[in-house]
This record gives sequence, C-alpha cells and structure tokens, in this order.
Amino acid sequence: MLELFYFENSICSERALMTFAEKGVTDWVPHHVHLFEHQQFDPEYLKINPKAQVPTLVHEGEIIRESSLIADYLDDLYPEPPLKPQSLTATAQMREWIKETDEAGYEGVASLSFVAVFRAKLLAMPEDDLNAYWAGQTVLERTQRQKSCVYDGYESPYALRAIATWERIFSKIEEVLADGRPWIMGEQFTLADLNLAPFVARLDGLQLVEPWLQDRPLTQKWWQAIQARRSYIEARVGPSAGETETMRIEGAKVFGEFEQKRAEYLAAYG
Repeated sequence: MLELFYFENSICSERALMTFAEKGVTDWVPHHVHLFEHQQFDPEYLKINPKAQVPTLVHEGEIIRESSLIADYLDDLYPEPPLKPQSLTATAQMREWIKETDEAGYEGVASLSFVAVFRAKLLAMPEDDLNAYWAGQTVLERTQRQKSCVYDGYESPYALRAIATWERIFSKIEEVLADGRPWIMGEQFTLADLNLAPFVARLDGLQLVEPWLQDRPLTQKWWQAIQARRSYIEARVGPSAGETETMRIEGAKVFGEFEQKRAEYLAAYG
C-alpha cells in the first residue's frame, strides 16, 4: 500500500503529486497534513517525519522522505513511462540539476515567498503568537532564514542569494535549450523538468517569473510546455485561486524592491 502525507499547496508535495500523475497511479492513500493548522507538528506525524515537513511517502510500512527522493523512488517503482534517461551518464547529469534545485532553488523560492507574502502576515501577529511560531520550528537553519526574511525583507542576504540562485538556474535552462531540445535532458521529459516545475510555479504566483523570462524565449517556451502538461494540470500545481490573489497583492507591494535588488545583483555580478 502506498500512502502519501502531503499538503496540497506545498511546492514539494506537488512534486510527488506530479509524479503520480505522470505514472497514472491512482491507487494511493492520501493523508492531508494542513500546514497552516500546524498538523505537521502532531507527535504522530513527527514520528515519520521529524523535520515536520511534507511530503512523506509510506510504502508497505517503509518511509521515504524528501520530495525529489520520493519522485525518484516512484519512478523506479513504476517504470513506465520512464522519467530518467537510459544512459547512466545522462541520469547523473539529470541528478545534478535536481541537486541544485534541492539545495539552492528551494531555499531561494522559500526566501522570496517569505519576503513577498508571509512577511506581512507574520509581522502582523501578536508578539506572543510570533514567538510561539518561531519556537515551534524544528530546523534551526530554516528558522534563521525565515527570521532574516521576515525582519529584513529584501535587505536579507537570503533574498540576494535567492535572486542569484534563480538567475543562475534560468540562465542554465536557456543555455541547454539552445540546441533545440524541448526538455532539459533532451527529447525526454525527466525528473529534472518535473522537480523544477512546482518551484517555477511558485515564482510565477509571486509575479516574479516574467522579469526572468522576458529575455529568455527558450525558457519561456519550456515553461509554457510544462504548464500544458497533463501531470501539471492534474496535480493542480501552483497556488490556489485565493493564494494567487494574495500573492499578487502582497508581491506587488514589494515588487519594486525586487527589481532594484535584482538590478544591483546584475550590475555587480551579471
């Protein structure tokens, strides 16, 4: 039996949901973990995911954590259609893309989300509630990043790192697509594309994709193809309608700061 513990608007959960859709797998048991109701801190859930994160996959009692590992596991469990290249070399190169997305891309999206949207919400909390929110965190590095983004906004070093990260990732996508390939690894849609998709969708919800893609036509075409893919639609990747409106409103308030910080980065390092 396959069980997935997830939050439907979690970008990492969307990776698992997209993989299920790519494979046509429907016989799995859903367990919705509502992050905004703090269900991820339930003692029973912490037994299977001590980091209080989603998603978590349980297969015949065995636990698989981390969204990219879950997607890779499902690809092995359901070989058709394959989401990894046949070549071992190409598979290693694909995993390099995923590694960068996991290590830097996720942090970048999370930082920009906190600066653009969650910052205002958290700063509006009563002090006791905000302190309780920080105290409830289970990963020190995550708490430090969130605090920096909340208290310092686009002046946070994490915001600058986020801009640098996604500038690099989008530049790399444009570069590899220059030979005419439709997907990152070539003619085949792979886990490289799938693992990137929810993160780009979040940036899109924050109204930040257009500045990065306006001078990158090949990446823009790739992103349009991602959004048209059946798995993207079935997994309902991207912010919900209500979230999109909130992100649009809150993101617009600090969009000028984003443009200024990006311009500063390009002037110094571009």
